[in-house]
Amino acid sequence: MNKINNLVIGQGIGPAKFLMPKSEIIELFGKPDEESLETEDGEKLLTLFYDRMMTDFTFEEAEDGDFVLTSFLCSAPETTIDNKIKFGASEEEFLKYAKSMKASEPEVQTEPGTGEKFLYYSDLGLMAVFTDGVLSAAQLEYWDEEEPDE
Repeated sequence: MNKINNLVIGQGIGPAKFLMPKSEIIELFGKPDEESLETEDGEKLLTLFYDRMMTDFTFEEAEDGDFVLTSFLCSAPETTIDNKIKFGASEEEFLKYAKSMKASEPEVQTEPGTGEKFLYYSDLGLMAVFTDGVLSAAQLEYWDEEEPDE
């Protein structure tokens, strides 16, 4: 089984690259622990859950009916982002990293009761999750720079 340990903004996670078909992800990582199919705004979304890797892959249905990778959420503690910032880093360290990427100001949300904090950078397609002040998970999304914003 391939190990996932680096998220690359705009590209993917480990050997998994955005727009890969579902079959290639299963070939890389084996059968998922669980699958979920939902329809959101008329689009079919398929999520494969890999508990042992602490990673969820989400696919959108393509025009040919296949499902292609468009986002993932990873919370494995040994993970890094762009081989530069490690999970477990402080929010301050992460903000310095985001500034070095020339990222826009993030949308910030705090989950009442849990204290989890979410920083969403729309220009990077990145959501960083902080638990007790440290980076604990990240979600990356595919975006096509040629498509205009709606």
